[in-house]
Amino acid sequence: MAELGLRGEFGAADDEVDAVLRLTAGSGAARTYGVQVKQRLTAELATAVHVPPSLPALVVAPSISEPVADRLRARGIDYVDTAGNARLAWGDVLIDIRGRRKPTVHLAKTSSRGSRAFGKAGLKVGFVLLSWPDMASEPLRGLAAASGVSLGTAQMAVDELTAAGYLYESAGGRRLARGGELLNRWSEAYSITLGPSLVLGEFSAGDLSWWPNSAHELREAGALVGGEAAASLIDPRLRPSTLTLYVEKTPLSLIGRHRMTRAEGTGNVHLRQRFWQVTEEDSGSVPPTLIYADLLASGDPRQREHGDRIRASDDRLTRLDRT
Repeated sequence: MAELGLRGEFGAADDEVDAVLRLTAGSGAARTYGVQVKQRLTAELATAVHVPPSLPALVVAPSISEPVADRLRARGIDYVDTAGNARLAWGDVLIDIRGRRKPTVHLAKTSSRGSRAFGKAGLKVGFVLLSWPDMASEPLRGLAAASGVSLGTAQMAVDELTAAGYLYESAGGRRLARGGELLNRWSEAYSITLGPSLVLGEFSAGDLSWWPNSAHELREAGALVGGEAAASLIDPRLRPSTLTLYVEKTPLSLIGRHRMTRAEGTGNVHLRQRFWQVTEEDSGSVPPTLIYADLLASGDPRQREHGDRIRASDDRLTRLDRT
């Protein structure tokens, strides 16, 4: 920051950011940022970066590519990387440096709170805890069965989430804490770790108008609606162009009935593996935690905006933010 002509002063961090940094320019203009440090940042993750309402965000990463920078600029998020690329804009301050190459130094690997809990298997446990917080007080065997993981994995995830401050023991058993912060970390990790592993296939369908009135048909196929289709049930302003279905196995009858053809990377019907065992009677869609994560993982700024609206309006998500 000094090389950019800025003076920095750190303040006390809170649960939503890695640091609080006040920057002051030579003119005296100042801004206080909530710093978010990212060891890896793709264009999709740039869309998923959560911006706390309390402070403007400053993203710091080893390297920020131009596609990533475009996403951050479009969302009004300032950034800086170790190569010297930066965008900082407030008041009469405008710093916009692009095109610098990633440095050829080996960066030390940093540890993160509860890192294994945000691996592929641990994320399944986190999903159940975020979607059904009462499951936190259940015996580990029940939590493991609901998450579709082994008992040992459930134990590891609970231990690490407890050590990280996301679970705590009370007179009534385990309880979820700092649910909003956990949802931020879970959604980001889902988009790069768990989400891609759930893909069963992509298909193209000439007509998607059938699904809103086909609850019985979807139920028979063992399919739950996710992604922007499910989001449109919460936020009618969203007009979905794709249909995401979470299934236990590929629904061949559904594919044949609606004349879906296999597509690679260009389909409008996405099939994903359902891993959890908790059921919600007659809901027809996945829990809002997964709807929110799907919208962020899409990498589509339009879907990101709807994700922010859903997070601010859905009862289950707002309760997480209040824990």
